[in-house]
Amino acid sequence: MKKTLLAALAAASATALIAPAVATAAPEPADVAATTATTATAVPAALAAAALPGTPAADHAGTRTQWPETLGLPKAWAEKVILRDRPDLEIEHIPEGALVTMDYREDRVRIVHNALGLVSQVPAIG
Repeated sequence: MKKTLLAALAAASATALIAPAVATAAPEPADVAATTATTATAVPAALAAAALPGTPAADHAGTRTQWPETLGLPKAWAEKVILRDRPDLEIEHIPEGALVTMDYREDRVRIVHNALGLVSQVPAIG
């Protein structure tokens, strides 16, 4: 019973920050795997359609260069948010603490994530 509740909480933790909490029954173990699989890749409708919180960082041409609102989101969601704003960019997923080159590229955004797959640094062009 504890494992089922913990798994349900883990699966819902990322969406709890975005959507208001709704009282639901705890899912069965088979449902937890399905919920986790869809949660990791699907962007909630509220995030995809609504204006995101925070002041967008922009360069002089008016295009976004940083995405501070993605801090703490799953890396797949962050990628979708960035590509929604700037589909011309190349996205790289970098584990926290990994060694990377120090070259600056205006067509690249690195999403640095922790072991849980949550964004741990503000993604920015470079």
